[in-house]
Amino acid sequence: MAFMTNSSNGGDFTTYCKYNAKAGRWYTKAEEQGSEEYEVTNMTAIFDIENIRTGWFLFAAGTAPVKEFDPSLSQAAPKPGEGFKRGFELDIFSEKNLGGLREFSSTAGSVIDAMNTVHDQWVAGKDANAGKLPVVQCTGVVPVTGKHGTNYSPTLTVVSWADRPAELSGAKDAPVAAVTAPVASGPATHMPPPVVATASAAAGSPDF
Repeated sequence: MAFMTNSSNGGDFTTYCKYNAKAGRWYTKAEEQGSEEYEVTNMTAIFDIENIRTGWFLFAAGTAPVKEFDPSLSQAAPKPGEGFKRGFELDIFSEKNLGGLREFSSTAGSVIDAMNTVHDQWVAGKDANAGKLPVVQCTGVVPVTGKHGTNYSPTLTVVSWADRPAELSGAKDAPVAAVTAPVASGPATHMPPPVVATASAAAGSPDF
């Protein structure tokens, strides 16, 4: 069963990880103030799917995102206003690939679809992997051409299971106002499309 349909106030700030559908690439940055955004070349990480949150998100250039979270996954909050889109947020962790704890959120339909697949895989496997979290890998991207040009839909797959690291401490308090995470700029439009991973390249032990 999908965790959502496709359609904070204060607290500690967690550095973001984002997926850019126009480029088909993943990006994050170091935790130090003023650090530059860089590409994540191996998107494999532990996903805290148990504590995923859904809600209404407003991303505007030059301002902090505004996020109004649902009371629960089964109860949607009313739309706060014009420009808000349905989205999700959760913490992910990989010391090697991301530099540690990162916050992953999106309102893109292709990313929501990919996360619905991950959620289904987690539901199917969680009883057999009690106390563990899924290790999720982006095994490739699929070009999708529409009226706004070509976007790249990520393929996300649960490739293994891991013990919950200390950095993924558990559920957050649900904020209902602005979050202080910066809006990261996208990559240059001249960047070539990503290389799509093959099934053989994605096989084997995940590296996170």
